[in-house]
Amino acid sequence: MSIFLLRHGETDWNTIDRLQGHTDIPLNETGKKKIEQVAFIFKRNIGDINYIVSSPLSRAYESALIFSNSIGYKGEIIIDELFIERSFGLAEGLLQEEIKLKFPNFAVPEMEHEKNVFSRALQGLNYYDSIYSDVNILIVTHGAVLKTLVDNQIADINIVKSVPGGLFKVDLRNGEYQIKEIKVL
Repeated sequence: MSIFLLRHGETDWNTIDRLQGHTDIPLNETGKKKIEQVAFIFKRNIGDINYIVSSPLSRAYESALIFSNSIGYKGEIIIDELFIERSFGLAEGLLQEEIKLKFPNFAVPEMEHEKNVFSRALQGLNYYDSIYSDVNILIVTHGAVLKTLVDNQIADINIVKSVPGGLFKVDLRNGEYQIKEIKVL
């Protein structure tokens, strides 16, 4: 079994460094095209997907739909709240420079704690690992979720920032995991 994590495609807010969080922003045309390209390369080099799971936010779900259509996936897309983007509280909708001025040291009121993001994402990975065997699963999620998983993993990895459309492979063994970036573009 292999679990793959896909960061949703680009949005207009990604291009200007505006913090999205739970704010539901759609993909832009560049984001749609990149997901199609990633899916094509995935299908050619890795193979089929047996299950697709998505965050409920439209940018992730739309990415999952585009990916599924591009590879000829016939199953349903499972919506799972465990993979929703981190809530950034009162910083959502602000540009990065605005956040630095308004919230020094990134002390943002109402922001979801990083430990909670990590805990729920790991819970989701362990759940899908436990119920499916010998299949490939694609989970479409978000940048802060990926960052939290990478920051808390046991093994060394050098992923500074995942780009929209970034693809990763998760190896789970005995409750521990390792994430590796897959270079597709």
